Amino acid sequence: MQRKRFYATQLMRLGFQALLYILIFAAYFGMLSITNVAILNVSRTAAATMATFAVSLLMLTTVYGGFEVEHKKKRTVFANLCLATFFTDLITYVILQIMNTNPNNPEANATMVLWGEDLALMAGAFILQIGIIYFLTSMGFRCYYRINPVQDCCIITSSQEMAAHVATKMSAFGRKFNLTEVVHYECPDVRQTIRRHEVIFLAGIPDTEEAALQSYCYKHHKIIYLLAELEDVVISTAHQTIMDDTAFLYIRPMVPTLTQRAAKRTCDIVISLFGLIITSPVMLVTWLALKCSGNGSPFFRQKRATLNGMVFEIIKFRTMYEDSAAVSARENDDRVTPLGHFLRKYRIDELPQLFNVLRGEMSLVGPRPEMLENVDRYTREVPEFRYRQQMKAGLTGLAQIEGKYNTSPKDKAILDLLYIENFSLAYDFKLLLRTLTIFFRRDSTEGFHNRKAPCPAMRVTALDQASVPSDAPSVDSDQRIAL
Repeated sequence: MQRKRFYATQLMRLGFQALLYILIFAAYFGMLSITNVAILNVSRTAAATMATFAVSLLMLTTVYGGFEVEHKKKRTVFANLCLATFFTDLITYVILQIMNTNPNNPEANATMVLWGEDLALMAGAFILQIGIIYFLTSMGFRCYYRINPVQDCCIITSSQEMAAHVATKMSAFGRKFNLTEVVHYECPDVRQTIRRHEVIFLAGIPDTEEAALQSYCYKHHKIIYLLAELEDVVISTAHQTIMDDTAFLYIRPMVPTLTQRAAKRTCDIVISLFGLIITSPVMLVTWLALKCSGNGSPFFRQKRATLNGMVFEIIKFRTMYEDSAAVSARENDDRVTPLGHFLRKYRIDELPQLFNVLRGEMSLVGPRPEMLENVDRYTREVPEFRYRQQMKAGLTGLAQIEGKYNTSPKDKAILDLLYIENFSLAYDFKLLLRTLTIFFRRDSTEGFHNRKAPCPAMRVTALDQASVPSDAPSVDSDQRIAL
């Protein structure tokens, strides 16, 4: 049954994605053909613009993620597809205007025209494309949940606290997971529990026992979600190599080359300078609004840690009252001003950090710059937190995009280490483009709070046979082996 669902899901996804690409392609060229008949005929203009559209859409959906109904929320998929389509339209529009420029052809434009009738048509095409994306995304998720009903899940862990943490993360995908049991990894009937569920979450289990349970889940074709630890991040970036006739995993510390360092710094200077020029009107209006509010200096400065533990002074727009204590934001934080709520929501308060990037104190992409007080406390709680300082702190990064203000120290460290171990200039460019997705996430600026999801009590003893569901599989010989 699981295999049938897998193939049905893949066919559904491919079908919806193909239909989506065809319809947004048709919407774009259908609208632009009103003033550009050549794009519907066999011509160089048609070949160049259609090829640009197809290649750009393919590349940008790879960056933002395509029709990922299996692993993403509906809102996220919709936003990612809209961003990919918007930039595809924009790139194709520029190519079209270049092709329409020919001073020797009386039917063409003598100079390139970017602000003309075609721009209005492109805007109309994008509005139509948004409607298409929303409809197909909604239908795609409906079909996905029809093919894949809610899956019965169990958490195998070492503590109730760890189980509650995992249950809270699962609750964001309520239509996908149905948490029925939480079991201690040493519970006598843990393997029988695995047999009764479709999806198994393993969290906070010692390595030896975890490996045994993974092997058992794999043997019985169970879907496994393994809570990542530092060693898992390191192994995930290993290269496979053969010595003589024996396979090895080759792991070496991630150290950027001199070429990568020079290229990254050059990009930081060029992009931050360009960003300051483009956003200067927004920054000026924000500065004036904060100045008129009478809440002290419009800029907020605070010491943060960066590469090798070096300290620098970060610059942001002030979003809290001037006499607020220097602690992390909380949910419904009364220290945040009304204007500050708006600035935080749209990340306008982060724009002055471009000065930090230009001065070389930060990079455009890197680990999140943490408060010094948090660095000391988090390092005591999670020793791996200090490994984040292998690279310069960044304005954006994997932790800033996928995480929130209230992401736990351990999860922040894991996200930052994933970035560090997978570092490349291409990955930096991908994360820069993906930064725009945070504006479509309602939870990205959540403060620290104690939000919890319902979680069953962790079971440490075997169930009575009378309490086991009648359709549960019988206990086989290797289930009787004590862990």
